[in-house]
Amino acid sequence: MKFLKPIFLKNRVFYLLGFASLLFALGFSWPWLVYIGFITLATLFIGIAIDLQNSAKQAQFISISRKVPKHFSMSDFNEVKLLIKNTGSHSVSIRIIDELPLQFQKRDFEVLQKVESESSEVHTYSLKPLTRGEYVFHNTNVFFTGKFGLVEYRKTISAKQIVKVYPSFEQMRKFELMLFNTGHTQDGIRKTPRIGHGYEFGDIRQYVPGDDPRSINWKASSRVGHMMVNNYQEEKSQKVYAIIDKSRVMRMPFEGLSLMDYAINTSLTILNIALRNQDNVGLITFSKELESFIPAQRRNNQIQKILDSLYVQTEGEYESNFQGLYESLRTKVKSRSMLLLFTNFMSLNALQRALPELKRINRDHLLVVVFFENTELQKFKSNKVTNLFDIASQTMAQRLSEELDQVMYELQKVGIQTIKTKPEDLTANTINKYLELKSRGLM
Repeated sequence: MKFLKPIFLKNRVFYLLGFASLLFALGFSWPWLVYIGFITLATLFIGIAIDLQNSAKQAQFISISRKVPKHFSMSDFNEVKLLIKNTGSHSVSIRIIDELPLQFQKRDFEVLQKVESESSEVHTYSLKPLTRGEYVFHNTNVFFTGKFGLVEYRKTISAKQIVKVYPSFEQMRKFELMLFNTGHTQDGIRKTPRIGHGYEFGDIRQYVPGDDPRSINWKASSRVGHMMVNNYQEEKSQKVYAIIDKSRVMRMPFEGLSLMDYAINTSLTILNIALRNQDNVGLITFSKELESFIPAQRRNNQIQKILDSLYVQTEGEYESNFQGLYESLRTKVKSRSMLLLFTNFMSLNALQRALPELKRINRDHLLVVVFFENTELQKFKSNKVTNLFDIASQTMAQRLSEELDQVMYELQKVGIQTIKTKPEDLTANTINKYLELKSRGLM
């Protein structure tokens, strides 16, 4: 019975069968209708046979291949191409059902395409993955309909492909291009002028009005007979670590992504920018204990190592262990570094439990705590109240919002740099903070 599996009857077959059944039923009263019923059935079966032969013949001349990128970028639209080739002498209208990965949960995805004789067509569609991991594309099913529209014949093309979904490298490239190539402000990125000057010697050049007199090189000036100044440049090869909290507080969803997903995408972007800025970059992830550690380096394959590590990260079910984080940093990160800690504090009490360890970390390094503003809470505060329960709920929301503001104040009071941001503004705000701290020479 395998030969019947690719054959599907169209709706008009059942309409004609119903019509024939009606003729047979009426034949009890008008016998001549029975003959018309037999003629209808005979015509139907002949039409099915012709359609089946026609559609099966069309399938011999159609070939389809799927072209997907080597990797998908999470939370971005990724293009998939279907290359359709018709080697026959007649144009063909086909219906294509591509078996997408289960993660997309698309049950109604289909493509209607007409392919002219002896020609090729390319159909492009986009997919937006919202989770990291391996995505499996399965078969491509092509359906051919006969000229009478009675039968649909399915041709199954084996096209299993596995695609890895990485953190958003498209976002990484966009911000890299924006910051290093264009030189103008977009999406909230701003160039921060350097305050004072760096301490890394660059070269000696001739004095021009407006130069800092403290930079005058008197020995060089005496040799050439005119004023020369030392030219300093921004310090390079400093160490920058992205530290991602993988505890349960980072599982909160926002527009299809968890807070940890936002932190991962931003970590990849900021580390790539720091690497392009000739700093050494590394990665740390933790929850109950330290889970991933990539030492800060400036190598050609450093971003790929970070990508491969971020690709497999998942949120945990435990509380953040800041004591363990401090102990790990003390043994693994010996020199002073910029630490971008992506976490989330739900209340002032949560901060107070972690604050002693954060203060100890900040003594040895330049710590930047990045946590999230609860945008849903802000929306809820602006809702209209209609009863006593709404008033009580909004009062609690206002109190929680004030606690989160107090969290930022308590961190700044002890000298810890902070970023409180909406999830959608996380990348731009983090880049701006990095540029600001570099310009102020705080490392």
